[in-house]
This record gives sequence, C-alpha cells and structure tokens, in this order.
Amino acid sequence: MKDQQQPSTDKQVLQKGITRLMMAIPFIFLGPVLVYIGAGSDHPIIFLMPGIAFCILAVYLMFYGIRTILDSMFKTDKRR
Repeated sequence: MKDQQQPSTDKQVLQKGITRLMMAIPFIFLGPVLVYIGAGSDHPIIFLMPGIAFCILAVYLMFYGIRTILDSMFKTDKRR
C-alpha cells in the first residue's frame, strides 16, 4: 500500500488570493449603493456608470481571488 502524502498549500499564493478577495469587499458594497443612488437622481449617468463599473470590478476580483486560492490548494502546472 502506497503512502499518499497530501500536497501542502502554497502560503504565498494563498495570501495573494485572500488579498484579492479583501480588495473586492469595498466594491461589493459601493457598486450597488451608487447604482441605487443613480436610479433615484436627476442625473443618473453620474452615479450609474461608476456603480456598474464597480460591480463588474467586484465580480472580477472575487473570481480572480477564488481562482488564486484554489490554485494554491490544488497545485497546477500553470504560472501563478
């Protein structure tokens, strides 16, 4: 019977992923707030455009952060 060793987590890459997730937190809240303010204002474009951009940025940072965390746990041959 073979001894299977569980691969260890790359802590530096894990820290990068957690940092990216933490960078997404302000955008998660700020984007919908700006969209809500823009929906009720007289000049909605001033608030809607940055709000939508912040929402897209939050989704991108969350996706990229989770992908980096999974790469740190499950070793891949891709560059990190």
